[in-house]
Parts: sequence; C-alpha cells; structure tokens
Amino acid sequence: MKKFGLLGFVSSLAVLAGCGADFDPGSRVTSFRVLAVQADTPFAEPGETVNLTSLSYDPEGRTVNWAWATCVNPPASTVEGCLAKIAEDSQASGAPAIPAQGAGLDTFSFTVPSDTLDALPAAARGSALVGVLNVACPGDLSFETGPADLPFRCSDPSTGRVLGLDEYVVGLKRVLVRSTDRNQNPSIASITFDGADWPEGEVKQVTPCNTDGNTYSTCSGVSKHQLGALVTSDSAESGTDEFGTSFSEQVIVDYYATEGIFDNGVRIAESPQTGWAARRKASGSDLTLWFVAHDDRGGVTWAERTVHVL
Repeated sequence: MKKFGLLGFVSSLAVLAGCGADFDPGSRVTSFRVLAVQADTPFAEPGETVNLTSLSYDPEGRTVNWAWATCVNPPASTVEGCLAKIAEDSQASGAPAIPAQGAGLDTFSFTVPSDTLDALPAAARGSALVGVLNVACPGDLSFETGPADLPFRCSDPSTGRVLGLDEYVVGLKRVLVRSTDRNQNPSIASITFDGADWPEGEVKQVTPCNTDGNTYSTCSGVSKHQLGALVTSDSAESGTDEFGTSFSEQVIVDYYATEGIFDNGVRIAESPQTGWAARRKASGSDLTLWFVAHDDRGGVTWAERTVHVL
C-alpha cells in the first residue's frame, strides 16, 4: 500500500523547531504570508472547472496584488517548470501568459483543458496535472525581471524599493487530472480550547506568559492552553486508484498565530492537540490563530479563531 511521507516531514519539523529558539518560529506570522491555497477539486477531470481560494495575512495591512496563471503538464512540477510551460504555451497560442491579475484577487478559477490526459502516453497519465502559479505581492507588481531572474517584480509603492523573495510569495498549486479518481479536502469538525469546543466568532481571553522568549516550557501553567483542530474521520481517505495502486492518506494540522508560542506547530490528525501561550509583549492585543489541515494528495482546509490577551 502506498504511504506518503508526512510523518517523517513532521518529525523533521519538530527537530528544526528545537534548534532555533532565538529565532521567530515558522508558526508565528510576523510578515506577509500565504498560508494555504485550496482547490475545491484537488483531483479534477478534463473539462472540469476548478475554483481556488487562498489564505493570506499581512501584518501591515497593505494592498496585495495577485497574479495567476496555469501550466498544463509542465516538464517539472516546480515554479521554474511551470514558468517555462507558460511561456511556451503563450508563444504558441498568442494568449496572455498571465490571464488573471489585480489588487485583492485572492481567488482564481480555471477549466482543465479537455485534452490534458489524451496529450500524454497512457503510461504517463498518472503524472497529469495542471499547475497553478500564484504570485502575491504586498505592493506594486510588474512583469519584468526581478530577484532570482523571475519574470516579475514586487516593489514598495512608496519608495520603489524592489522587495526580496522573502517579502512576497511565489507559489505553485498542483491540481491532478484524473478520469475517475477524486480527492476531497479534509474537513475540520471542531476547534477545541482546553478540551472544550471553541465556536467560530467566540473570542477567548488569555493571560500572557511572563517572558518574551520562544520556549513554551518556560511559560507558567496559567498562561498555557491546549488547542486542537479535530478533523472528521473520513478526511484521511484510502483505497485503490484508477491505476490499480493502493493508497492511504495521512493528514497533518499546521498551527499558526500572529503572536505567541506553540509547543508544537505541526501535529498529525490522529493526535492534533498542541500547547500554546501568548507572550508578554502581546498584552492588551487581539491575536489571530489559524488551523490548517493538509492531506498528502493536495487537499487542504482551514479555520480561524481570535484571542484577546489581558
């Protein structure tokens, strides 16, 4: 049975989290981030329309300019491979290389070409996909050579400074193309706070730690809370795909917050609870927390909650 490598990935992240105590952990969102991109149909059929939604956050509240484009069966399922295929297809067809762009355009829809599978030999159809390139720029986005020789540039609208690759986001969402196989996005059944259901819209009040460090264990007990994103039992799918290969999904949950310390920012769905505490510097502020559930076949979903730090 085919098993995907999320457990090893989670273990690696846990090791890394323990190595950089003096640095902001990846679970703390202090700069512009795109935390997830969801396709309503992670596996799509030829001719089917796919709708994408993104989850992003900018602590500075800037206007984000987006650009979206697709590449069908690229030579490599990477940003570089997709860009090469976009340029090739645009030159051959005369169609715009970037069909959708604009301020606040954080959603995108496309239709899978009807010949996506037929264009490949039968033995290669297990690799059929449409890559969706997404560029999110919290500034002015232009289509000229930028950092790393990418064909776009993100600039500060006030100063004209070209932003580095760590200041804006270039991503690739892969939508697999299949004749009959489907994959549902995971579903979050509930969010819990200290073991009790935490309804959407309810703002929890918490006491901060007496530290601004990054080590969860140094917080006092009254400041610590247990959080959990509980996914439905059918979120981890298993079976045999249309090529006769058995599969068994694994689901993980990523935890993010605008401030605070997680005991572990990544958990497996079978054991999703993690500790969290607000740091001293967050006193008097409202914090946003995100819970992002991923399966290992391209499915993703999320939930959001708010806490007020006393």
